[in-house]
Amino acid sequence: MDRAGLKESQEQNHGANAPFLLPFFLLFLYIYRQFLRLGTKKDSYFFAFMNTYPKSHLKAAALLAIVLTIVITALPAHEKPERFTTPVPLTVVKETAQPTLSESASDAKPAALPAVLPAVLEEPIADRWEKVRVKPGDNLAKIFQRLKLSPAVLQQIVDLGPEVSTLRKIMPGQELAFQLNLSGELLAIHYKKNVFDTLVISRREGRFSANWVQAVPEKIIAYETANITRDQPSLYHAGKAAGLSDNIIMKLSYIFQWDISFALDLRAGDSFSLMYEQIYIDGEKVKEGEIIAASFTNMGKTHDAIRYTDTGDRADYYTPDGRSLRKAFLRDPVHFSHVSSSFNLNRMHPIHKKRMPHRGIDYAARKGTPVLAAGDGKVTISRQNNASGKYVVIQHGEQYTTKYLHLSAFANGVKPGKTVRQGQTIGYVGATGWATAPHLHYEFLVNGVHRNPRTVKLPKANPIHEDEMARFRASISPVLAQLQSISGQSLASAGATGAGE
Repeated sequence: MDRAGLKESQEQNHGANAPFLLPFFLLFLYIYRQFLRLGTKKDSYFFAFMNTYPKSHLKAAALLAIVLTIVITALPAHEKPERFTTPVPLTVVKETAQPTLSESASDAKPAALPAVLPAVLEEPIADRWEKVRVKPGDNLAKIFQRLKLSPAVLQQIVDLGPEVSTLRKIMPGQELAFQLNLSGELLAIHYKKNVFDTLVISRREGRFSANWVQAVPEKIIAYETANITRDQPSLYHAGKAAGLSDNIIMKLSYIFQWDISFALDLRAGDSFSLMYEQIYIDGEKVKEGEIIAASFTNMGKTHDAIRYTDTGDRADYYTPDGRSLRKAFLRDPVHFSHVSSSFNLNRMHPIHKKRMPHRGIDYAARKGTPVLAAGDGKVTISRQNNASGKYVVIQHGEQYTTKYLHLSAFANGVKPGKTVRQGQTIGYVGATGWATAPHLHYEFLVNGVHRNPRTVKLPKANPIHEDEMARFRASISPVLAQLQSISGQSLASAGATGAGE
């Protein structure tokens, strides 16, 4: 108890005991009177006063004083409780707080506490992440400006060197994540370049560092089968009905493009089976991988393909007996088109209305569809005239020549003297020259003579080398067993019915 409280208590006690002092004062007078009787100063004024004061009154006062003394001694002392000051902690206690003794005795309501100390009960705000989607025309400087980050911090990031050079090439639609503290200072940047690679820039002790984090993919083998029917007459329609993606359908067409013309050869009753990779990261499918094996039955003939990577780390597709599916030329230089006019030396011309030789195949397709080089070679002609429109001629060695007519445009770099690779885009479908609708007119010449591109026998690629045949067979054996189980076909005689015959 402090001094002010002690003084206040004493004053209150004195005021409360004042009525009890009178009997004690009278008792004192009575005793003093008896004492004076024995003295010699009987002529004093005080003695005269005491003799005139009634004796009965003094006795009653003495008796009352004795009674009050007994009562006051027996009663418990009444004292005002002391007041204590309890410090309030400034940390949030998650457990339910128990009331203290002083709180129980207090008349204050517990609900009033949050109004007194609202900030004490709030959870502290953690560092936050800001996700930014790159807009057209954006660069890192503009993004930093929107986030109110200083140019000095941007310069520190740029100075990290080649590790962060990819941030100069951010594209619209991409996302960057910025970690900021409560003061708005930059703590980290995450830039996911693709599903596998993420650039992580972090700040420690006032300095930034950058490193690339690569996600570990999980490959799962998926199996699918499909049939060519009247309702699904093309590879694309049949593949979509089976749940295949455009990417896998395109890869399947590339595997068999040397042996099957998907614009001419498909029939109702044809079927195909395949095994392909599905790539997962953290349990989520992100893309498809390569086709491991495939079987395609076309007009009663089965073509089988197994992916094999040789000792030189070169991957390609082979038949079960080791022959490469790759040929020197593609059957169709335009994918997912249809033949509007076949090879015919006695065809009625649709414009001139007279019979004229049609020394090639017309592939009808949308304007702008890519046109591919049928094989490796060198461009000899890339120009335009009235009849052929824009056209390209490619020489493949000494024996073979291919021509591509009625293009809407040439691909970049396709000029006389330039070398092209098989499958490279050399132009785009159009309707230039003598053409009634967008299409590609494709011609195939052997030693200067026009041949039917559909039926001409194409040169084969090199098979698996004898020194590697044992490794090849051991590698493809389990794959063949799995392909057989999903296709329902026996591959024991695959060599007799395989591709390339």
